[in-house]
Amino acid sequence: KIVREIITHKIHKPKIVTIICIPVMNVFGFVNQTREFPDGRDRNRVFPGSKTGSLASRFAYHLLKEIIPHVDYVIDFHAGGARRFNAPQVRIVPDNPELKALADVFHAPFTLFSKNIPGTFRNSCYKLGVKMLLFEGGKSIDLNEEITRQGVEGAKRLLHHLGMSNLKEKIIKPANKTIYIEKSSWVRAKYSGMFHGNTKISEYVQKGHLLATISDPYGKIEHKVKAPNSGYIINVNDAPIVY
Repeated sequence: KIVREIITHKIHKPKIVTIICIPVMNVFGFVNQTREFPDGRDRNRVFPGSKTGSLASRFAYHLLKEIIPHVDYVIDFHAGGARRFNAPQVRIVPDNPELKALADVFHAPFTLFSKNIPGTFRNSCYKLGVKMLLFEGGKSIDLNEEITRQGVEGAKRLLHHLGMSNLKEKIIKPANKTIYIEKSSWVRAKYSGMFHGNTKISEYVQKGHLLATISDPYGKIEHKVKAPNSGYIINVNDAPIVY
């Protein structure tokens, strides 16, 4: 929806150069409401792809060969999969001052330092020297207005910074500072049962804070899930049943 809003409000028509907008990278997945291609593969795990490979691999190959050679900057908008809800965040590799400066301009609520994963679009762009910001927010098959706003406003700030904005409105930087996350990890369920969350996305919690409870269907057993350390909640699995 973020890319759709950028097109609808004609943000994609800058004063100089050209913006390429691709609202849907996996048309088959969009129609079938799934992350995978019909061949069962995740497009974001098959880069750089192959001209004669699987369907997902061919899409990845043509994207890198036909689009990326014309591109200097990329903002890749993602949502969490499998019922996982991401707080609005930009992900960049550590120790890269140029990407850090661009993330500062985008000014998402969180900036997460994370290494590139082999087979991803981000990793391939990095190897080709294309500067990419990976925006994560919300979850799949869900339209969230706040996540959309964060993505659109961040894109507008970046375009303004690059001298590409065609907007007459004043670009305002949020009052809240971006929170930098240098290390992240999942708190895994140690029990099976019904999941009852007790935290809000983006919330800061202290070590020992009650994150959730896991109960049996009869209400006789209840296990507490507590924070192993202090930190921010940047991703929550909303699945009602955990294993």
